[in-house]
Amino acid sequence: MRRKEIILKTIQEIPGINLSDLMKKTGLETGVITHYLDQLELQGAIKSQKASKHRRYYHASVLEEEYPIIRNIRKPTKKKILFQIIVEGKPSFKELTLKINKSPSTLSWNLSELISEGVIEKCFQEGKERYRVKDIKLLKKTFQKEFSKLFDQTGHDEDIFLAL
Repeated sequence: MRRKEIILKTIQEIPGINLSDLMKKTGLETGVITHYLDQLELQGAIKSQKASKHRRYYHASVLEEEYPIIRNIRKPTKKKILFQIIVEGKPSFKELTLKINKSPSTLSWNLSELISEGVIEKCFQEGKERYRVKDIKLLKKTFQKEFSKLFDQTGHDEDIFLAL
């Protein structure tokens, strides 16, 4: 398989991959990868987005509105938070703190990130501040479309999403 095809295949298999991870997965050098990434982007085969400190690469079939979900499901703490919100419905900060097993400051930072990315939102129920998935249909669609790419098949985290 040619280098360009290897890079494209890797991006298809791992949506939201960054340059460093592409280097690890393909064994190719930075210059080679960036050359082909530029070509693939110009041809419209892939899209990229600068998110925090890394540029992430997506196959052209991935919708931009799906990027934040893909990015965040890949991060263990944020994935746990999303799963817990789905399971609990609209948990409070205290309920999440008890279930996630992270410090309140870590949980607060991750919740803020998920809110700023538009994946979750705050809501009020019975006078209490709670959290919910902002667009559950988009989450379901993204998950169903990217399922095998977002989870390694050895874990059981994906069972929660199968119940959606």
